[in-house]
Amino acid sequence: MKFSVIVPSYNQDRFIAQTLENLKEMKELAQAQGCEFEILVFDSESNPLVKQELERYKTTIDYLEIKKDLGQYDAINKGILKCSGDYWTWLNTDDLLSKEGFKQVLEVLKTKPETDYIYGSIQYINAHNVASKTVNAYTLSLEDLIGSRPSIFQPGSWFRREFTNAIGLLSNYQCCFDYEYICRLLTQHPRIICVDNIVAQFRYYPDSKSGSIMKKFVEEQWHISKQFGRKWRHSLTWMLALRRVKHFLFS
Repeated sequence: MKFSVIVPSYNQDRFIAQTLENLKEMKELAQAQGCEFEILVFDSESNPLVKQELERYKTTIDYLEIKKDLGQYDAINKGILKCSGDYWTWLNTDDLLSKEGFKQVLEVLKTKPETDYIYGSIQYINAHNVASKTVNAYTLSLEDLIGSRPSIFQPGSWFRREFTNAIGLLSNYQCCFDYEYICRLLTQHPRIICVDNIVAQFRYYPDSKSGSIMKKFVEEQWHISKQFGRKWRHSLTWMLALRRVKHFLFS
């Protein structure tokens, strides 16, 4: 069994070394379990500090492309087309995978290799690696995603490449391309497993992407959820409407 991790990279010199070291450890863990682990990095011509770290980990990285891209979604799409694993995911250059969570994913997939989509809980950490909260995983459904809570569990989601080949690439969104992708995936009725463990650590801090452009998140969630069938009566409609008003008045 082979796993592929796609790493979109741009000017994250503060944390990229931690992420690459984490992936090096995951590769060693996978190999000890008799599995292959492929790391593909797509860097959009980052600053010299990032390039220095990429050079330092060149023996760990299986494929490195340094070329200007159209944004995060575009870098990940390059990886989707290039990766060769049975299962794939992407990891941002400030997030981390959990050893124990990955071990559990391995154990599950060895016995259930027909699984199309597997994920688990996400632990939030700050800029100093201090955990703030854990979002426990639950079974996702398209109805919930577009009607009440647009929360997904990425990073830490693994997709079976044979299944996602028919799903296509990520759509051109600045923030919520992952939300749209999961909604699209769920329309195809995948075989899903939700593991009872922390599978990844998501770094949230004031100048992170998620922490700095929340208004854009809200606008894209509004558009995507409507595209997949959100109605006016859904609680998500009113929640997003209130957030849009809030950002209009106080931004």
